[in-house]
Amino acid sequence: MESRRGRVATCAALLACALGIAMNLWIMPGNASGWGVDFNQFYAASHLAGTGHLYDWDALRKLEAEHGLEVRTGRLPVVSYGMKALGWLPYNTARAIWLGAGLAALIVFVAIWPGMNRMAAAVALSWSMPAALLLLLGQDTPFWLMFCAIGLLLLKKGSPKLAGLAFALCICKFHLALGIPIFLIFQKRWKTLWSGAAAVGVLLAACFLIEGPMWPWRYLDAVSNPHFSPAHQRMPNLHGLSVWLPHPAAFELAGALALVWLLGLLCRRTRDLGMTGAAVAAAGLLLGRHGYANDCALLIPIAVLTIQRREAPVWLKGWGMVLLSPLPTLLLLSQKPYFGQLLIVGFAICAIQAAGRSGIADARDAKDECAASVSAI
Repeated sequence: MESRRGRVATCAALLACALGIAMNLWIMPGNASGWGVDFNQFYAASHLAGTGHLYDWDALRKLEAEHGLEVRTGRLPVVSYGMKALGWLPYNTARAIWLGAGLAALIVFVAIWPGMNRMAAAVALSWSMPAALLLLLGQDTPFWLMFCAIGLLLLKKGSPKLAGLAFALCICKFHLALGIPIFLIFQKRWKTLWSGAAAVGVLLAACFLIEGPMWPWRYLDAVSNPHFSPAHQRMPNLHGLSVWLPHPAAFELAGALALVWLLGLLCRRTRDLGMTGAAVAAAGLLLGRHGYANDCALLIPIAVLTIQRREAPVWLKGWGMVLLSPLPTLLLLSQKPYFGQLLIVGFAICAIQAAGRSGIADARDAKDECAASVSAI
């Protein structure tokens, strides 16, 4: 009977995955204009990395115009230089390899993230419109998720220094990694913190060797250009939500401080690496001031883990299921994106707060169990 139920569950999960993939394939043609737009940026930037002209807009858009739309780059020199090997290949070949690597990175992320039910995570990934957009656009967020998952797995396996090296690779999108040092500090994982900091230091030093001593100023000039972060009002984070409110800077600062406090409490109250890592990814999305609908793939772990937690309230599980549907992405792309922002930001904050409260209960149960064992002795 048990094996039969297992087979039924597996078949149901496979069917759900097939339906989700079919839905995303059906939607993708409507976004054909964005096919590979971000990869085109990375491909062009890899040719300029090491020449001292990585952030030269005229040089960059001239190269990008050969294969598609023109997009300003915001990657660090060491990241762009790391793609040199793809830059040596014909564009279509390099694009196909990048697409396959991004898909593989998403599969690895789902397969190794601690604590996630693999079937549920596979279904969530298949239905995820943000994940489909990542592949369509040729974004590098799949690699961020993979590096974060590898870091968490290495921590679980008792290799803190190697975990720090894995977390350091999240420098590919460092603005989404703001939760990682908070997590390591509050859990006093000093070996991982110092290992990661040293690796980041080496990577930043390499940026000077690649692009010269003036690269930080050129980089800041490039990312401060208004065209680098268009459509602030559609960003699924505190910055995007604040656009619709009076005194936006004050709201964003207050929201960021509250979120850091909630994340710190969660990190102190639980040693569950899966949920802690999920909260770190969600907090990174909300704290980062540059992100769009495709980056909402960072919410897959916290949504799946919230749904599968027995102690999570029913209303929060339902909210998590809505978050994994196409609805939030469609709302972000609508004429009233603040509904999508409220849906995303609200869920992330409530899920982190609920996980922190659950951590208190877990700690009390462990303490009671320990006391009972001592009494029995």
